Amino acid sequence: MNLLPADLSKSISILDGCEKSSLPDWAASLIWLGAWCRSNRLAGKRLIVFAVLPTRELAAAFASLGCLISGAGNFVDALSWSTFKKLPLGRSVFWISKIGSKRYSGKIIGFKDYDGSEFIVVDVTKAPKKAEVGTRREISRNYFDDYLFTEEKPATAPRSASFDAAAQSLSYLVENLNPKWIWADGAEGLLVTNVATFESAIAGLSLSIEGQNPIAMSDLLCLERNKIQSHAKLRIDHPKGVISGNFPIVILDGAKAFMVHEHLTAGSNMLVILDRSEYQEGIHDEVMQLKSISSDCQNADLKSAMPGTLTPGVELAAYWVDE
Repeated sequence: MNLLPADLSKSISILDGCEKSSLPDWAASLIWLGAWCRSNRLAGKRLIVFAVLPTRELAAAFASLGCLISGAGNFVDALSWSTFKKLPLGRSVFWISKIGSKRYSGKIIGFKDYDGSEFIVVDVTKAPKKAEVGTRREISRNYFDDYLFTEEKPATAPRSASFDAAAQSLSYLVENLNPKWIWADGAEGLLVTNVATFESAIAGLSLSIEGQNPIAMSDLLCLERNKIQSHAKLRIDHPKGVISGNFPIVILDGAKAFMVHEHLTAGSNMLVILDRSEYQEGIHDEVMQLKSISSDCQNADLKSAMPGTLTPGVELAAYWVDE
């Protein structure tokens, strides 16, 4: 992401209830930090960043927004057919007919080749008409683009509208945002936090980007619980929830969330957000251990450099470690 915190403060307004104001410097710094942690990835390495703040209320929300901005900017449209050919037999998939928007779900039975033409074969488990359930469909690669296939259950019509609104707002921050990004499978990150506290904190909070219509923070983040196989761009769960999955970055919000770090997928970058009262001896020992094994990646080709200054009160420590 090329936008620095000062640019974000100029582009975003915050609405808390009826009060409207410019995005605070600390929030802009957290958006930038989330984007920086999401975008900088090295083969065989993972980036682990600790952010210690006077208070972490809403910090994870703004860092998560930065994660989405970075993911949207770095999105590369993959070959869906090639992706699906790698899926195991029996895997549940969902698809929508682009003409008429009919929704289906089914299980992959296999792939066939007829005279050089490839077909995906699925057993239909859910369809608009009951007569279609239990039937077998063979869809040609030549007509694959007439459908939107996903591993995640497509959003309902109201959720689809909120996803489209989120993509529209983010397009003012992401140059040439690919419209396929918002509907592509896979979340940009996992947020581990006290879910009830997080949802309460962002309730009533909306953002306006470049003077556009305000959008609720909950809608802008495109959230879904990690245990639910529904479409989302950010997964969320509590420390004792479902933390499995492959994510470019995992945000650990608080000391309790940090305790699950050993159970995370090795390939994920990690951003740990703590307030000063939580930075206790045990966590400090972990930081010192990471420091002792971290790699010198000063010459790495990073997506963006650290800005000269962040807002006062934000203390950072960043380490590259082997996966």
